[in-house]
Amino acid sequence: MKFYFVAAAICLLFSSCLKQSIADAMLHPKGSGAAGATATLSYELNGNPVKLTVANAGNQDPNAYTLGCTKSPGLYSFSGLGSTGETNFLFYTDSLATIKYSYTGNYGDMFFISYNGQDEFVHVASDFLSFTITSYNNGRISGTFSGQLTPLISANTINNTYGAPGSILITNGVFENVPVFY
Repeated sequence: MKFYFVAAAICLLFSSCLKQSIADAMLHPKGSGAAGATATLSYELNGNPVKLTVANAGNQDPNAYTLGCTKSPGLYSFSGLGSTGETNFLFYTDSLATIKYSYTGNYGDMFFISYNGQDEFVHVASDFLSFTITSYNNGRISGTFSGQLTPLISANTINNTYGAPGSILITNGVFENVPVFY
């Protein structure tokens, strides 16, 4: 009996020397930077640079975040909210992978960006969005994206009015360390 008491005391002594709790170590493995890493989103919209940076991105509220990706049944919703507007892309999959995801106008209208109050959509057959996830580690995704979109001029109850088809170009799109919230 004395042996078990000594063994328990030694375990308690050594575990109190840990710098990180066991539960915290399981959620945020040492060296992964999962909680504190900075997430970024940058691209050019018709040559105008847009950049969003979120420090300590893994500690954002999963229900109200600035830059992140949320899992729902059958899809993941990637979104960023900055001073110039909103960016949104839906990955129609049950599990993200390091592959290229594409959405074309043949699938139907899809909102992607609101830039300075102007909403941009995949609308006509030649419009597209392509997101490539190049890295998916420790609950974070990184990759590139590009697209050709059509501006929404006015939203109406029956018919929307769109601008020049394919007149919005998204180039040099990069996202890094974007947390995925489950």
